[in-house]
Amino acid sequence: MTMALRPYQRAAVEALYDYFSASAGNPLVVMPTGTGKSLCIAGFTREAIAAYGDTRVLILTHVKELIQQNFMTMLRAWPEAPAGIYSAGLSRRDIRAQILFAGIQSIHRHAYQVQRCDLVLIDEAHLLGRGDSGMYRSFLAQLNEINAGLLKVVGFTATPYRLDSGMLHEGKDRLFTDIAFQVPVLEMIQQGYLCPVVPKQTSTQLDVGGVGTRGGEFIAKDLEAAVDRDEVTRAAVQEIVQHGEGRGSWLVFCSGVAHARHVRDAIREHGISAETVTGDTPGPERDGILAAFKAGRLRCVTNANVLTTGFDAPGTDLIALLRPTKSVGLYVQMVGRG
Repeated sequence: MTMALRPYQRAAVEALYDYFSASAGNPLVVMPTGTGKSLCIAGFTREAIAAYGDTRVLILTHVKELIQQNFMTMLRAWPEAPAGIYSAGLSRRDIRAQILFAGIQSIHRHAYQVQRCDLVLIDEAHLLGRGDSGMYRSFLAQLNEINAGLLKVVGFTATPYRLDSGMLHEGKDRLFTDIAFQVPVLEMIQQGYLCPVVPKQTSTQLDVGGVGTRGGEFIAKDLEAAVDRDEVTRAAVQEIVQHGEGRGSWLVFCSGVAHARHVRDAIREHGISAETVTGDTPGPERDGILAAFKAGRLRCVTNANVLTTGFDAPGTDLIALLRPTKSVGLYVQMVGRG
């Protein structure tokens, strides 16, 4: 009943067994972007059900693309999985499925409909803040109460820290208690599972001297005002085009919606196919743009704060960061898309 997992993925699953046989907390599994967290989730879920046939598993995340991606990974690895989706964005509400892939925005008020649940796996766990606020906290508290305090929660992330509150498993009001498994990026590159990151020194500099900070990060509208300047954009795009000459798929992170469109327009002026994805892009249009990008029909996508987590396009071979950040987590998530 085991899936074909890479050695480090198998080690992650074994580490969870070892953890739960010895401890009663809520562990984290830390794996770099691109190393197949969704396959680990699938493997762990399948083996849990093989060992205890009526195990009920809920896999939570925050965006519909990631729900769909994790669900499809499960079905590819285990075609007859008793799996369903609960997501308004995907127009599915399979609340009774034994393995339920759900969006937190859609399900957070429906703990009493979910009822019995043994295991909750949270993908992109770094998005949970500290403290008792937020949809995740209230939902998990209700679900734990319904399940007589026996609920097990596992978090999966590439970045086990938050800028505003430090490590996810430290501090008195944390949800996660330990790191059960962690594999470093460098080790994954050395073993050939990830391609090396090759940074390029640029002559164009983004001046953030006068940009204010709030909660440890640049204030968004001030950042965009400082960075979104025509002469800077043109110079930066000139460098992107030079570095991207022998590269197939370019992903550009921008400092705001208007900035992302201005960068796209400047790239198009060089005769390169480019589109923009922002939080305002309608779902079908966004899906079409990303499908064309993944298929290699579209060379460049610029975006503002939407493709930082859960976006999987293995063909991406140039990342341009026109979005300065003070957050190590955000930087790692952006670079990890490549």
